[in-house]
Amino acid sequence: MVLSARDVAVLDANAEALGVPVETLMENAGRAVADRVQASTAPGDVTLLVGPGNNGGDGLVAARLLADRGFRVRVVTPVTSWRAPLVAGQASQLPASVEVVRVRDEASVRGALTTRGPVVDALFGVGFHGPMRPPYDAIVAQVNASRARVVSVDVPSGLGTPQAINAAETVTFHDVKEGMTLENSGRITVADIGIPARAATHTGPGEALLYPATPSSQHKGQGGVVLVLGGGPYTGAPAVAGLAALRAGADLAILLVPRRAWPVVASYSPNLVVRPLQGDDLDFDDPSNRVALNLWLKKADALLVGPGAGLQDVAKRAMVNAVGLATEERVPVVADADAITTLAETPKVLSQNVLLTPHSREFLTLTGARLPDDETARAETARLAAARLGTNLLVKGPVDVITDGARVRRNATGHPAMTVGGTGDVLSGVCAALVAKGLGPFDAARLGAWLVGKAGEVAAARNGPGLLATDVVDALPGVLVAHGCGRVADARDGTQADAARARARMFK
Repeated sequence: MVLSARDVAVLDANAEALGVPVETLMENAGRAVADRVQASTAPGDVTLLVGPGNNGGDGLVAARLLADRGFRVRVVTPVTSWRAPLVAGQASQLPASVEVVRVRDEASVRGALTTRGPVVDALFGVGFHGPMRPPYDAIVAQVNASRARVVSVDVPSGLGTPQAINAAETVTFHDVKEGMTLENSGRITVADIGIPARAATHTGPGEALLYPATPSSQHKGQGGVVLVLGGGPYTGAPAVAGLAALRAGADLAILLVPRRAWPVVASYSPNLVVRPLQGDDLDFDDPSNRVALNLWLKKADALLVGPGAGLQDVAKRAMVNAVGLATEERVPVVADADAITTLAETPKVLSQNVLLTPHSREFLTLTGARLPDDETARAETARLAAARLGTNLLVKGPVDVITDGARVRRNATGHPAMTVGGTGDVLSGVCAALVAKGLGPFDAARLGAWLVGKAGEVAAARNGPGLLATDVVDALPGVLVAHGCGRVADARDGTQADAARARARMFK
């Protein structure tokens, strides 16, 4: 599996939740680098280029260990003081034999990078986004112009930019990182630094890092507009799903329901925007309803289809048409309940734009396959089904399985009392909100499953066997706050805010 910067952050957080602190991962990473340097050269001069972040911390560990093994170690860094406590702690452990040279401009860089021997590049890791600023650019330029053999830590600094360092070898951790090739990273050594297998196979608190930051300049509707298509025979389902979407951070939940259901659904909460369609069933054979769907889809960031919709022929045609139209409009789709049964009959409309949230019986209807009891076999059965259908699946159960046909995550949060009716509508509403906020269907499903499970645990502790689906909805904000979701990003913040702006549509 190829890991992105975000994947790495999630893994680190999940590993820490499983009892492996980041300090241990850093120590193991630095040791892996020191081992590779020692294996390829006899003790002598070695220069370590050290940046301000955790990648630099890995380099400082390597510097300490190489000094202990008889190398003459020089640390070259533009950092005047270490702000990150973890990295500062590593700097304080450097033995007196390590020469620390602080550079501030091109001239000082020229004077510092004269030592013979290999160079260890620990300037920037996977979180770096260019362009490289002075004096880092001067360091990279001088190293690239030299004949020194460079060993990069995790990724070559500046990977993917014109200013990237030329590495002869890269010691990367846990798995290969996004964008790495033999051409830009040299020989790639993958080191096991002690991340538990469960940190990668199962969801955990690290998934909360997927939740998009809120831009400080956000306007109405930019937090996500969810369009819910359902209701008819059942009125509570679309309302619960819409409320869950709002509690998960969507700005607006707009419910399109048949006219006969409209007054009932509209009475549940003033927070929902409930609009009536013509007729007593979902019916897009009706031209006026088709016009309404087109109108609202143009305002939506995600479509949730199925809650309470029923399985009348006209409703089934309506759901298929809605999914097809959403795909044409590039609006991602979450399909639940009656929509899953319907789409099982018309799988040609499925795509990676769609997330299905079946329980075991719906999975059997959808795929013709029974889910095994064994957790690993269950995950593989779901993955194969998603690959065959070309879509995303969130298979609900005591341990949920989330897959896009290639990637797989399992989610073990939740409580047995969540078998109460309506919790599936909560899950689909939360997933729709996360998609509307800019996450892809796979990431929305893994985060949504984890959040709803945690909210269910909180609600069950409060309400016991009398748990209601709306109790889970009410517990969601506390879970989001407890795990740092929805932090406000200012103009200096990173890519999360940019991604949120790029995906958001102003509600007009």
